[in-house]
Amino acid sequence: MANPQLNAADPALASLLAELEGNTAPAAPGFWPPAPVYWLSLILVLAAVVAGVWLWRRGRMRRRCLLALKTLQQEPDAERQLQQLHILLRNAAAQRTPALKTESAPAFAQLVRSTLNRAEVPAWVNAHYRPDARVEIDWREPRTLIKRWCR
Repeated sequence: MANPQLNAADPALASLLAELEGNTAPAAPGFWPPAPVYWLSLILVLAAVVAGVWLWRRGRMRRRCLLALKTLQQEPDAERQLQQLHILLRNAAAQRTPALKTESAPAFAQLVRSTLNRAEVPAWVNAHYRPDARVEIDWREPRTLIKRWCR
């Protein structure tokens, strides 16, 4: 049973069939623009790089202070050692709050006391103001201060 409307001998149908193109595959997708998955991957990689740089820079001051503290422990001159320790801790405290670098010695001593959670201020904190003072430094306390102030 042939469909009477689809007769190949029909000249109108023959001309329409002649105009049809053959089946061809579509063109391959180009390199640009990338697919959304590539954009997302690029954004995630860039965010990871930025976060890594930020964390590395954030810890740089802490590493520098801890290295300076280790070097300071080797200082033979006790008076210079106390003075340099005070300067180092002032700079470390300024990382937390920049106004702390210019505060008075008693205010700085109270900050040390509160950070260490002690009842009294350690004797070594402002001992460099007294040239005849001979105090022992518990080096764990300055290390704790640097670790808490330079996060």
